[in-house]
Amino acid sequence: MKEKNFADLDSNFKSREIGETQLNFYNAFAAPFVLEGFPYQDEQGRRSRLPLSVAAQCEQPGVYPMSMQGSGEVIRFRTNSPVIGLSAEFSEVYNGNNRGGSDGFDLYIGTGSESLFRGNRMIPVGADRIDALYNNHLPLDGSFYDCTLYFPYHCATSSIAIGIRPGCAVEAPTPHRRLKPVVFYGSSITNCGSAGRPGLVYPSIVARRLDFPLINMGLSGSCRGELCIADTIAELDIAALVLEFDHNAPTPEFLESRHEPFFRRYRSKRPDTPVLILSKCDFYPDDTSAIRRRIIQKTWMNAVNSGDTHVEFLDGETLFSGPWREECTQDCCHPNDYGAILMAERIADRLKRML
Repeated sequence: MKEKNFADLDSNFKSREIGETQLNFYNAFAAPFVLEGFPYQDEQGRRSRLPLSVAAQCEQPGVYPMSMQGSGEVIRFRTNSPVIGLSAEFSEVYNGNNRGGSDGFDLYIGTGSESLFRGNRMIPVGADRIDALYNNHLPLDGSFYDCTLYFPYHCATSSIAIGIRPGCAVEAPTPHRRLKPVVFYGSSITNCGSAGRPGLVYPSIVARRLDFPLINMGLSGSCRGELCIADTIAELDIAALVLEFDHNAPTPEFLESRHEPFFRRYRSKRPDTPVLILSKCDFYPDDTSAIRRRIIQKTWMNAVNSGDTHVEFLDGETLFSGPWREECTQDCCHPNDYGAILMAERIADRLKRML
């Protein structure tokens, strides 16, 4: 699918209508807009969560296309427009069970933990583009406000333009409270394909609460702890790493052969970066759950016993505890919106003291 290059248009924008609303459209992949969550771009201009050259080395073939999907990807900016337009095209559209998340864009206004949800707009079924308006509960007094647009977590966006009312302006967003990103590496739990919309992916909730840029390296069904990924993460200057590697290891023996070597490889290159290690957030533990937990705890304990003061362990079985535990998942495994919120609260509380 050919990418539409809005930057080639006059003054980096064009004027057109969505419905009866006249808007000036700007290329959202260019300044003053800020793209977060996709730290890589190849020679063909394809943006990704992992370098595509690294994704091609991974054991599971799904890593390559998933690297270009938008879990955790956001566009941030400030504007004084009372209405915001969205126009985007896609090289891949995946219509999942939760279309508001897999195929929807979320708009939040404000910053950090004070961000406010202002609507979800979904790609029409069978379409490879979206043209939509956000016009609910936006400031009408001409004051500037921050916007964060969350991308669909199962679609690959090839072009995106943001529309604002003629006579209004767009500028760079307010900087995050914490400037360095946090990387989350894990399975579909971290990719969060059961969230009802992209702003409710649990790493995104944590990022809003603690106000940092996010890089979500959750890989559904494909988190295998390859050392090339540990090396890739180690090349990034980040505030912390959250390691949720458990679910996609097919056996406890496989997990044991990969988990601690992955951590040690990363730690050898980043000795002081905080690492939060999570065990499997089992809903109904099976016969191997306790074995897996011990393997992951061993990684943590060996690090602590060697003098590592920048690593902590969070037991996944505690993430869905409480009186509403039975309401936390979509399928007795993957967190729904409520489960993602509980996970985010407990992970954020632990991560906050580590940053």
